[in-house]
Amino acid sequence: MPELPTYVDTLRTIWNRSGYDKGFISNPFAGDDAARLGLVRTQALLIHLGYDPLPYAIVHVAGSKGKGSTCVMIDSILQSAGVRTGRYMSPQLHSFRERFVINGAMITEDDFIDLTQRFLAAADDIEHAQPEIGPITAFELSTAMALGWFAEQECDIAVVEVGLGGTLDATNIVTPTLSVITTLDYEHTAILGETLTEIAGNKAGIIKPGRPVLTAAQQDEALDVIRHRAIETHSPLKIAGIDWTVHGTDREFTYDDGQHRLDHLQLALVGDHQVANAGLAVATVLELRQAIQINDAAIREGLSKAVLPARFEQTRLAGGTRVVIDGAHTPASSQALATALHAHFPDHMFTLIIGMLADKSPEAMLTPLLRHADRVIAVQPQNPRAMPASDLAQAIQRLGGQVVIAPSVEAALTEAGSEIVVVTGSFTTAAEARVALGLAEFVDPPIS
Repeated sequence: MPELPTYVDTLRTIWNRSGYDKGFISNPFAGDDAARLGLVRTQALLIHLGYDPLPYAIVHVAGSKGKGSTCVMIDSILQSAGVRTGRYMSPQLHSFRERFVINGAMITEDDFIDLTQRFLAAADDIEHAQPEIGPITAFELSTAMALGWFAEQECDIAVVEVGLGGTLDATNIVTPTLSVITTLDYEHTAILGETLTEIAGNKAGIIKPGRPVLTAAQQDEALDVIRHRAIETHSPLKIAGIDWTVHGTDREFTYDDGQHRLDHLQLALVGDHQVANAGLAVATVLELRQAIQINDAAIREGLSKAVLPARFEQTRLAGGTRVVIDGAHTPASSQALATALHAHFPDHMFTLIIGMLADKSPEAMLTPLLRHADRVIAVQPQNPRAMPASDLAQAIQRLGGQVVIAPSVEAALTEAGSEIVVVTGSFTTAAEARVALGLAEFVDPPIS
């Protein structure tokens, strides 16, 4: 009798299907035709296992900045309204199982093993029957697994976050109840394009014929693309700042769309940039209210409970030093972090611990943060695509910053020695800080 697979065995089978330098997506530099086959493969998995069409409503969320926060707020409001929700987000901080969440709880190890084995068997069948479409990647597999899992668990609605881009992302096989586009920024430019027009074109690919779309406030260049796509697909479009407004801070703000006004709203997530994300989340659930019972109390409760690790997450070292952990990894998110730090700790300088991935621009990330940092410690996070700490240190020096290199995030925290320490640059860096500070464990063991 064959030995039953362990959780580690199961993770390894997924890891072995990973590409892009052992990330979880297929090679994004292979061209659009190759990427489109990923959509074919993901859809084939769902059809093979009988999950087409999907039997629940879907909110599909793309964007460069605020995707995770907006997804969590939408999910939290829906849960507060008594709706059974699924949530698919990536990347994870500590466990691959974080991608499979129902009503706030991630899938168990045993259920994950069973789900993976069934979808792997289907993947093998498809690859043997249709070799021309190529091997199913880890991200395609996990996307199909999540969508199937939500069906099995009888979710009413799923909040699905795009992995990379939009048009050719594996999640774009869904036909959403509505689409959501958060703030767009320059990111993954080697893949998505050098201009906001190109990036917006990729993100706007999640807009489906006749399905409503809501967007955060965008630069004109990006908004023109989204508007054109919405007109082309006959999709009703609502825009932040035009169809609704928010005023206030993360401590208390007002939402107003002309027909519905909510005063004295409060957020669990920190930073005034989260107010814009909250406005988009509220506008989204109000749009859903045509089909789902969601009262104002659920909106208030959901916003006040929505939390997401590594988004201006605060803790203290044993000696009293305050530590802020934030997964900021784009220029816009770096600026938002700098603004939040100034608002919450005015007239305070901080030690900056930063570790980035190699496909990011250190100059664009660092500029807003270095203004308030009196010391910088560069680290190399434990990620196959990490930027070497020496390269990061050189970029910091070019910008006029004083920098030292530490062998790890944990070592950097030990030698930080200031009143306020900020750890940022990537979600991997943030995750390592959370573990070093006892806020979490790396639930998933290293896979080789």
